[in-house]
Amino acid sequence: MYKKDLAAPHCFALILTLFLCLFGMTAQLNAAPATPAPAKKVAFLPFETHAAKDLSYLTSGIRDMLASRLAAGARIRVIDRAAVDKALAGAKPSQPEQFRALGKNVGADYVVAGSLTAIGTGMSLDAKVFSVTGDEPAQTFFATAASENEIIAAIDQLAWEVGAKVFGAQRPGSVAAPAANQPAQPQYLSAHPERAFMGEGGRGASPFIRPLGSTGPFGFTKSQNFNMYLQAMDVADMDGDGEDEVILADRGEVGIYKRDGKKLRKVGQITTIAKYKIHYISVADLNRNGKAEIYVSAADEKEPNSFACEWQGKNKVEYLFKDARWYVRAMELPGEGMTLLGQRPAVSSPIMPGVFRLDVAKGKLVKGSAVQLPAWINVFDFSIADLDNDGSKEIVAIDQYDRLVVAKQSGTTLWKSDDYFGGTNRFIGGRDAIGAKGAKDDTGDPEGRTYIPSRIVIADLNKDGVVDVLVNKNLSSSSRLFKNMKNYPSGELHALTWNGIALTEIWRTRKIDGYIADYLLRPDKKEPTAELLVGLVLRQGDLDLLSSKNSTVLMYNLDFSEAEKAPKAESE
Repeated sequence: MYKKDLAAPHCFALILTLFLCLFGMTAQLNAAPATPAPAKKVAFLPFETHAAKDLSYLTSGIRDMLASRLAAGARIRVIDRAAVDKALAGAKPSQPEQFRALGKNVGADYVVAGSLTAIGTGMSLDAKVFSVTGDEPAQTFFATAASENEIIAAIDQLAWEVGAKVFGAQRPGSVAAPAANQPAQPQYLSAHPERAFMGEGGRGASPFIRPLGSTGPFGFTKSQNFNMYLQAMDVADMDGDGEDEVILADRGEVGIYKRDGKKLRKVGQITTIAKYKIHYISVADLNRNGKAEIYVSAADEKEPNSFACEWQGKNKVEYLFKDARWYVRAMELPGEGMTLLGQRPAVSSPIMPGVFRLDVAKGKLVKGSAVQLPAWINVFDFSIADLDNDGSKEIVAIDQYDRLVVAKQSGTTLWKSDDYFGGTNRFIGGRDAIGAKGAKDDTGDPEGRTYIPSRIVIADLNKDGVVDVLVNKNLSSSSRLFKNMKNYPSGELHALTWNGIALTEIWRTRKIDGYIADYLLRPDKKEPTAELLVGLVLRQGDLDLLSSKNSTVLMYNLDFSEAEKAPKAESE
């Protein structure tokens, strides 16, 4: 009896198992056979190069390697390379509709375009994926390599990100990205990590500041590339959510971007009148409503046409004023805080001496008191600071000859640099050789131009309690020999301190390939760190930078926590 009762449950389990198996087989027989979705057809375009040297041997291979990896991992069909090149026929598509038209021409579902950027020894891969059938924005991807030897790993990273996001490919765990809460591994292998950022040795190496190891494989992180000729940039909280947005200005529009790690996601756009090109932007919450306003200084060859607005989301703005015949700039004045300044055009020259405080009333600009400055200084040329901590203010300016000048407000010059600083392609007056949309104008008149330097940042850059000067130095011999031939293939940023008789160097960045259009220093309010943002127009081989329509933003993290206290440099 005992044995019979013990066997009963086993018999029941066996019968249940057989029933489930038979049921499953019947369901499979009755089910319609699964038809796999057809593979997406993808056209890969040649990769562009932004570098000081010829990297065509790399870009050709990158195109094929990316295609082959996606074909294997994402199961796509690659459109024949020869067919794509024939359809291109030497053309260089730049607008989404042009990429989509090309894709339709070769029978593709998607088009992949990209570029390789070399900055120092490091490299960056940027790719855009356009859907041929839809009208949604292109999806952007990028990866970095510390050197040419690591470019294959960067291609693998790029391929898996494109495959996962666009084509739903399953990424293998062995190459999965680190978890969000997993601490980043230090990227520096050198015993002296500061040399990856600061100049090697001598006065170029900084005992005061060093970059954080998490900035990336070559001392900084890099945003994706942007199809623009960057004129100016700024950061501010545009929507009152407590987080800063990044504002990038092309010649004819202002883009507003949210930060997503190193990627900048465009969330808004402000377009200007086509004939007035942008030469300067600044941001400030002058009406104190918790949202920063954007002050845009724009002009044609004869007069300014500036405006200010608050961003309302997407492409909606509320204007504080517009069509103003002033060059405008919001800046910090010691003892006054953020102030709106302006300068008028002259009848026979692009700009009239005299910088004035401005107020906004009923949608118009109202002229206030003059700022005490030497007559040769324009509204964009200067910053004011107490460089020696003696209670009196000095003016730091860049003149039209790219010399750095320290002067008293009365006009007396205290010091002028022997070396060149600044260096810019932005100007007012004269007829532009490149219009607001980047089109060539062979009738351009370079005479009568007034050049507009990048900002001069005032901050304590060595943590000794006295403010210092951060200024760019775009490098070019021909641009200083010929008045109106401005082409800067590379640049540096220099931190300088006043030693009583001159500005002397504290530290500098290593040479950066490309034209430094603008830069910002963002100190952390709680930690002894700061972020340095550098807006860069990328080189395209040996071509003139003026023809480039590719820009990017470099991001350096600076750590002041172990800054050594040192006395001011003595005069030599």
